[in-house]
Amino acid sequence: MPEHAGIDGKLQEVEDQVEQLRERLTHLSSAIWQSIDHDNPAHLETGVRFKQAYNEQRGVLEAAMEQLLAFLREYPSSNLGAGVAEPGGEAVETAPEGPAVPGADGPAAAGLPDTSGLDQKVPFGFVLGGQTYTSASAWPLFYEALLQELYSRAPEQLTRLVDAPDGLAVEGKRLFARVPDPLDDPLPIADAIFAEADLAPQSMLQAVKYLVSSLDYSLESFKILLKEKNRGTVETMSLAN
Repeated sequence: MPEHAGIDGKLQEVEDQVEQLRERLTHLSSAIWQSIDHDNPAHLETGVRFKQAYNEQRGVLEAAMEQLLAFLREYPSSNLGAGVAEPGGEAVETAPEGPAVPGADGPAAAGLPDTSGLDQKVPFGFVLGGQTYTSASAWPLFYEALLQELYSRAPEQLTRLVDAPDGLAVEGKRLFARVPDPLDDPLPIADAIFAEADLAPQSMLQAVKYLVSSLDYSLESFKILLKEKNRGTVETMSLAN
C-alpha cells in the first residue's frame, strides 16, 4: 500500500468533519433564533444582538476553516481537491424553468440553471459588476455577503424592494422584513432591514436572480463561485438564461 494512502484518508476525514460542522452551525443559527422569546421586548433585543454577534463569529470561523482546508489540499501526496479548476471556469448554462419570485410591483424571475447536485456544493463568493468577492463557504453567509454588497451599492433601490406593498416571497417564505420577528432565521443586512436565511439553495438562487436583475445588474456578468464539498473542485454558475 502506498505510504501516503493513510494520510489521504485522514485529510478526507478532516474535510468531512469540517463540512459536518458547517451544517451544524447552520442548524444552530436557526435554533438560536427560535429560542428567543419574541413576545418579551427585552429578551428579543438581547437575542437579536446575540444572533448578530453569532453571525459575525460564525463568519470568522468559516473563513478560518476554509483557509485550513485550502492549506491541507496542498499536501504533496494528497488527492484532496483533485481536479481543482480556477474560479473562472466553465459556467453552467442549461436553464430549465423554475419557480418564480412573486413581487408586488417587480417582474417575476425566469428559470434557473441546472441545480442538480447543488446539495453537494457550497458557494464561496461571487462576481458582481466586474469585481470578485469572497465569502464564508455556507449558503446563508454567501447570501448575507451578497445582500450587504447590493445594499452598499444601491441602498434606495433595495429598500424599495424591502418595502414593496405585498413584500417579496419565494416558496411561501417572506424574503425581507423591517424587524426580525416575522422571519425564521433573520440576517441583519442594514439598519432595520433583515433577510430570511432559512431558504433552500434553489429558493435562495431564485431570490438572488430576482434581486440582481431588479437592481439593474447584468445576469450575464453576475457569477456565483461554487465548490464541491468533498473534492474541493470549484466552478462558476451563471443565472442568465
